[in-house]
Amino acid sequence: MKKKFKNAEMAVMLNQLRPLLSHRDKIGYVAARNFRILGECLTEYETFRNSLIEKYGEEVKGEHGQTTIGIKVDSPNFQKFCDEMAPFNEMEHEVELMTAKYTEAIGCLSGEEILGVDWMLED
Repeated sequence: MKKKFKNAEMAVMLNQLRPLLSHRDKIGYVAARNFRILGECLTEYETFRNSLIEKYGEEVKGEHGQTTIGIKVDSPNFQKFCDEMAPFNEMEHEVELMTAKYTEAIGCLSGEEILGVDWMLED
């Protein structure tokens, strides 16, 4: 399926595929292929996003004591981050993704998972 998607949409789609990557069936194969394609399409977007997180973010302690740089919704810099990201979120790319049949998802995916990846399923 060749279709245009915005960067922000593709970032959401990429995260929706993560739980399916462990599947050892056709759904897992299609998910892995689409994950790779979307990841490649988002390379520059993610690089830019990470540079803005570095610019506007602050140290965040993880659950195991490690520190990373992150940006929280309640941060005074969050709106600046969003404003600079906005044009890049809206940029569109034409992407060719693999699809699977809904019938192949039955018994492999939960209803929640099917709704999450509805964009890669067809009749």
